Amino acid sequence: MSPRSRPPLTVPRPDLAEPGGRAVRLLVAHESEAIRQAVRRLGEDAGYEVVSAADGEAALARALADRPDVMVIDVALPRLLGYQVVDRVRERGLKIRTILVASVYNRTGYKRRPSTLHGADDYIEQHHIADHLLWKIARLLPPGRAPRIGPPDPGESAQIRRAGEARLRLRYASLDEGIERARRLARLIVADIALYCGQHIAEGLQHGDLEVRLRDDLEEGRLLFDLRVPEEIRRTRDFIAEALAEHLAERAGRHGQGPEQDRKKGS
Repeated sequence: MSPRSRPPLTVPRPDLAEPGGRAVRLLVAHESEAIRQAVRRLGEDAGYEVVSAADGEAALARALADRPDVMVIDVALPRLLGYQVVDRVRERGLKIRTILVASVYNRTGYKRRPSTLHGADDYIEQHHIADHLLWKIARLLPPGRAPRIGPPDPGESAQIRRAGEARLRLRYASLDEGIERARRLARLIVADIALYCGQHIAEGLQHGDLEVRLRDDLEEGRLLFDLRVPEEIRRTRDFIAEALAEHLAERAGRHGQGPEQDRKKGS
């Protein structure tokens, strides 16, 4: 069944607009065009106005200009991570409800319920977008503004899974291109680890034992990375370690402090 031929949604809601006439506005930010379009179809079929962005800087600009009611944001957006977008929206005092999207669909060991949402309201795993996203959005909206929700479309779920797998596929024409794509994959993996292991990271920075606390999770991430990246690329550097260092530097920038100051807070 194609996304456009799904059966009509079964719980009609004619009252999604505010008293002033504006419909509920949803911002979806994801680098995958297929996933952005899938969320757009879900949202528009539910009665939302949907705007979209392909990277973090564009997502922040759309959030400031369009003032959406809900943002659905990939944690590993290019240019600005999803966490950074949430931080900057909060810094400006905007009360936009936010759902983070786990960036990699893979049954790896670090998949568990997040201990922190980095200022967001909820999270969703990419492969559950088609069947769970509208319910999660409904819980964030005031009474009377929840969407129409019908049965999930298996075709939509399959399309989202394929798009998620495409993000993990490493194709390149030169070594330099392969290295850049491998860096992007490592960034995706570390962003997921940061979502699921946020408390471990905070405590590890405070107590100076981050590598010990993340050992198993980083090992799982490396296993996924090694399955996807040829040896000629892997042997050029430790991509996961580099991506983790970059993430910690971005974290330090968000909180206005470095790892050493984080450790002092816990002493």
